[in-house]
Amino acid sequence: MKGIQWIGGGIMLLCIGACTHDKWADFSDGAVELGFTASTEKPEVTRTLGGTTALTDGANVAVHVWKGTTPSETQKAAYSNTYTVRNNATGKADELVPTGGAMKVESADGYRFYALSTNSAQIAVPGLSSDCRTVSLRNGVDYLMAVNDNGGSGFSISTTSDPIPLAFRHLATQIVLKVSPAGTNGYTTASGLVVGIAAVDSTDSYIDLSASWSSSSSAPSTMIYWPARATTDGSDPVPATGGVPLEHPDGQQKEAVKGDDNLTFTVSFILLPVSTIARGIPLQMDFTGLSFDNGINTLPSKSYTARMMATGDASELVLKGGYTYTFDATITRNSASFSLPRIDLWVVDGVNLDEIVEVDPI
Repeated sequence: MKGIQWIGGGIMLLCIGACTHDKWADFSDGAVELGFTASTEKPEVTRTLGGTTALTDGANVAVHVWKGTTPSETQKAAYSNTYTVRNNATGKADELVPTGGAMKVESADGYRFYALSTNSAQIAVPGLSSDCRTVSLRNGVDYLMAVNDNGGSGFSISTTSDPIPLAFRHLATQIVLKVSPAGTNGYTTASGLVVGIAAVDSTDSYIDLSASWSSSSSAPSTMIYWPARATTDGSDPVPATGGVPLEHPDGQQKEAVKGDDNLTFTVSFILLPVSTIARGIPLQMDFTGLSFDNGINTLPSKSYTARMMATGDASELVLKGGYTYTFDATITRNSASFSLPRIDLWVVDGVNLDEIVEVDPI
């Protein structure tokens, strides 16, 4: 399984908040050692080593534990620990391997487990800036989250404990772009395609562990937030449910994969969720070796710019976390046009993504 290879501008390793309980010696005689298993939200699908329903092998994970309550701005996590994913053979659950010592907790009732991952061995999990909110997020990262509170009642930990299962869901948005020639006046040959997409403004974005977590895997909860927006009439602020795409299509750039027909291309991106705005997401498609007359005259390079709209209403653009939006783009000599998106829960391909490569903004 391919993971995110590198992120332009360098990787900032973010540490788990210092407020967590990471010393086991003070109650080591009565401590219970906990283990965890990891899966995507469809645990009934048989996992294979490196298969599409497993998390990336070696991916970073942070587990935060509250005792007797759900996360809030007034109560810190009782324990936190960091892990990496170990993909196991067919029929065996993937494991979380502690990066340091194992998590040990006191025997008690009401334990609730909240886990975050970047689905990458290179990108650290964002730390907590408060008792239940992370530091700011970034585009191009496959943020995953798992919650297990034993159906709302919490876990009772006595002298021993079976591994706690953690089923992860995507929190970001996946965009898939399928590019092909138009039926009329479309290109007849193309040797390559690089696509640039505008990033979403990530300023002050965060994952909120205290937000309501739906128990239904068919409706992933919105867990990525931005600060509330001010109102014009002086009433209470409106919660911000998504970010705003920036104006230039240089947030991420990727080389598209050519199809077997030697004419179509496919490329995918990960963005933070997008709010309702008017201008769409700017794109730039840079072709090489493009011809419209079966190669008699070949253009060394040709670029198209466009704005991707998510719905049929030109004033509306909503891309929700946990969903895949697949757009068909058709190319003529002078224009690029987009279909309405096909919208699916981001579980069909598990977390087996193409390599994501970001470049520094121009």
